[in-house]
Parts: sequence; structure tokens; C-alpha cells
Amino acid sequence: MKKYLYMVKRWDIIIILSLCVLSFLPIAIFSYVKANEPPPASGKTELVAVISVDSKKYKTVKLTGHKGTESFDVEQPDGHTNTIEVSGEKIRISKANCNDQVCVRTGAIEKQGDTVVCLPHKLVIEVKASDGSSGDSDDPIISS
Repeated sequence: MKKYLYMVKRWDIIIILSLCVLSFLPIAIFSYVKANEPPPASGKTELVAVISVDSKKYKTVKLTGHKGTESFDVEQPDGHTNTIEVSGEKIRISKANCNDQVCVRTGAIEKQGDTVVCLPHKLVIEVKASDGSSGDSDDPIISS
């Protein structure tokens, strides 16, 4: 090990340390920008769940301010059945007669842009703002 130490020079150490410090620069910049963003509007947007079957709107359920538990079935002519449960301000597929049950295991959704999909039945539940926007934009997602 000692025979290799003479190969490391002072400028090697300076360059390595400066590169390590510079690698944290993007985190510092993004944190600074995020901290200086204005706070979101104080008014809470009205959220609705749009239920679509085979790309056709089936039903719209208002989530904001929903109280209690409501359950209904989505039955299709070919025998596919999904039971949808709205509990409080959350919505989920509680029962389905598909083989994989991925839609049931997804659980409840409540945030704008969340989706639950039952592929075998071509059923989609998407949470959107009541004005119709789903929260999707072309802006990059930056977490802090």
C-alpha cells in the first residue's frame, strides 16, 4: 500500500475533493428554487373521480366533501363486474371478477392524477379536478 501512496499528488486530492463538493451543487440549486416558490393557492380544488369503461365515461363521483361509504357495481354486457367503493374522500375497486386482481390490490386513491386500472375489464378510475384537468403537465417532476 505504501508503494502506491507516492503516486497520489496534492492536486489529485484537490481535484477529487472539488468534484465531490460540486456533485452536491444540483441538490443545493433545486432546494433553493423550491424554497423560493410561492405557496399554492389556499382554496382547495374540487376533486372528482371519473370512471371510464372502454374509453367511454361511465360515471363521475365527487370526492371532495364526500361523507360515509357508498358502493356500486359496474356491470358490462360480457359478464365483467367491478364493485367500486367510495369511502370518505377515497375511491377504490373493492371487488372484481378478473383473474389477476391487480385493480383490487391497488387500494384507495384520493390525490389528483391518481388512477386505478382494471385492464381485463378496460375500466379506469382517475381522480381529476372538477374543472377537468388531471394535473398532468409537461413540466418535469422535481422532488426535494
